[in-house]
Amino acid sequence: MCTIRRVGGKILKNVVYGGLRYNMVSEETLVSCFCSLGCDVPEKLVVDKCLQLCHDYGIDEEAFVELWIAYSIPQSLNINPSLDDLDKFEKEELKNNKTDSDEMVRHAASNMEIDVQSNEEIINNVLDIYSTGQPVVSKQIKRARSPTLEAGNDSKLRAVTQTFSPSTYTAKANVPNRAPSINARGGVLLHFGRNVEAWKNQNEHDISIGKADNPHVPKDVTYMYEMLSKQGATLSASCESFGGRLCHLWNEMEPANSIVRCVRNVMCVSQVAFRTWGRISTSIDESGGRKIVLLEGCTSKLGNNAPVIRLDLGWTKHYSVFPGQIVVVEGTNTTGNALLVKQLFVKGYAPLAEPPNLTEDLKVYVAAGPFTPADNLNYQPLWDLMERVKEDEPDVLILIGPFIDYTHSEIKKCTMMDTFHDFFDKILSRVMQCLQGKRTRVVVVSSNRDIHHDPVYPTPEFTIYTNKIGSNATNLCSMPDPCIINVDGLHIGVTSVDIVRHLGQQEVSNISGMDRLGRLADHVLSQSTFYPLYPPFAGLNLDTTLWKKYGFFEQQPHIMILPSDIKYYCKAVNECLVLNPERLQKYVYAKLCVRPNTDGKWNPNNVSCEIAKV
Repeated sequence: MCTIRRVGGKILKNVVYGGLRYNMVSEETLVSCFCSLGCDVPEKLVVDKCLQLCHDYGIDEEAFVELWIAYSIPQSLNINPSLDDLDKFEKEELKNNKTDSDEMVRHAASNMEIDVQSNEEIINNVLDIYSTGQPVVSKQIKRARSPTLEAGNDSKLRAVTQTFSPSTYTAKANVPNRAPSINARGGVLLHFGRNVEAWKNQNEHDISIGKADNPHVPKDVTYMYEMLSKQGATLSASCESFGGRLCHLWNEMEPANSIVRCVRNVMCVSQVAFRTWGRISTSIDESGGRKIVLLEGCTSKLGNNAPVIRLDLGWTKHYSVFPGQIVVVEGTNTTGNALLVKQLFVKGYAPLAEPPNLTEDLKVYVAAGPFTPADNLNYQPLWDLMERVKEDEPDVLILIGPFIDYTHSEIKKCTMMDTFHDFFDKILSRVMQCLQGKRTRVVVVSSNRDIHHDPVYPTPEFTIYTNKIGSNATNLCSMPDPCIINVDGLHIGVTSVDIVRHLGQQEVSNISGMDRLGRLADHVLSQSTFYPLYPPFAGLNLDTTLWKKYGFFEQQPHIMILPSDIKYYCKAVNECLVLNPERLQKYVYAKLCVRPNTDGKWNPNNVSCEIAKV
């Protein structure tokens, strides 16, 4: 029996013989399949042999050509088939798998008995899902799944939800609600500066938002192409320039009659105190398990390895060092084995930025990702925040990634029906829809932890498709990581990397009774870079070439936002307001009210900050 039917725009001719269904192959289709995979047009005898094999083993033209390519390449055969090669292919490949092929054909035949009407119903159902968000109930042949897989996939997100449109996932059932209670919502966890009478914005003034003059990562940057030799040269160059600057600053602070010799060689042997500079590194003492602090020089006399000497900090009253920190050391080295440290100098602050030219109070809301609970993708903390922003209508809303964290348990399962970038577009679209008709400007800062974005640090800004955002897309601004945002002359430095926690885990210090969070934040400012730690924290793909170009700041920002998993804080450090808004995942965010300058000078105490519950 022979039947002809149309499926997906193709005409298939089927033959049923002996209870089995076979596709009738054609010479034209077979030659087309060979040509599409880069093979030359076979000879007539070769084509006839291929058609015979297709009939004998019940496979169609496309599957036959794919099997031939998969067989010929590992065997180092010419992909253009010959009669001898086809005989060998039949003997070693087709005959050995004949039993499996028969079973596959029977299974395919049972699943292929779907007429044109059934196919049209399936296509209509799929279109209904994407257009209305609700599937049409109809009788369909479903692929059977084993009981083990069925039971193990109960938590997968498959059905429809009203959180996004079109549907993306179904929120998990029986998940505890971690939103703060009604009494706790809006509660202030930390307050800095003067009280703000009302956070609801009453001013109607236009603001300008852009990137500061500091170099920023371009969109089309190439990364992770550096060689080890280039990486070492980059680190050495940064150490040489910044260490020389530290020496100059230290000499300017000393009395005029104070003369201390400054040398480049960290291995210098001298009984007289001298100064040298280099990069801090640490190692573990195999005998005692203690951390040993080393100083790595910038230049090398022999070979390609930089000179390294151990630092003896036993005579130093107070110190706080970490790997990657560039320091100037004053001490003696009488034996050549260790540098006895008397003083350390690390305060290489960048010059302060010019005071902002604000004429009215500027209100800024800040939230850092992840923006959804760790066990669900409902993004309820973000939507609750947007309700607050919609009501208060601040001048600027800064959202710091990650938006779609690659470490999220539900993201790892890959159960979403959308691509990750489409899912990100839906998040932004809903954020901007909430602010339709509002004056609030939204700034999104990228993150290397976003699964839909470049996994490198420094990180380029997000690619925003304005046609998917809506008419309010003009109020959306995308920034790289790190970045310095210029809001009417107010410089706000931002990085999404948890540098404070990274430094806290690697720091070696002998300082008691002092503010540790303020000290860790001061490390960032004193090294004039958003990420002073080296080697970088495990899991962070640091490109040293990009870090050298875009990871430093030439002028110290007025406000520095350093999101972290550790407890929220807001502190004034070296005339800079350093802020950790923690994570919106915990329903915590920050509110800033920046007042105009009264005496023409920047003062972080002019800023009021509240860290509150959503």
